[in-house]
Amino acid sequence: MYPMPTQDMLMQHVGQHFQLWTTADQPIDIELLEVVEGIPMSPEYQCFSAHFALPIGHDLPQALFRLSHPEDEEGWLLLMTPGLPCRDGRKVLHASFHNDSPA
Repeated sequence: MYPMPTQDMLMQHVGQHFQLWTTADQPIDIELLEVVEGIPMSPEYQCFSAHFALPIGHDLPQALFRLSHPEDEEGWLLLMTPGLPCRDGRKVLHASFHNDSPA
């Protein structure tokens, strides 16, 4: 696994599709809807959350998932939790990040 994504990196990919690995050989294409800035515990950190829409008909529980972007096949292991669904009915998963601030 690679280092956690930064807020800037994810913001550059809003609207793009990522792969959510529910099994070792079966990814689901999900869309990055938005990246929301949070409140870090100190200036040395950045805090944000990323919201991803699942395809219609998919509903997943809170769990650890591997998430990857087509440009980065390895991806990250993230705890993702369900959130409010989109207006179009797609279910949403959130991932929260609290990382060292980029230099």
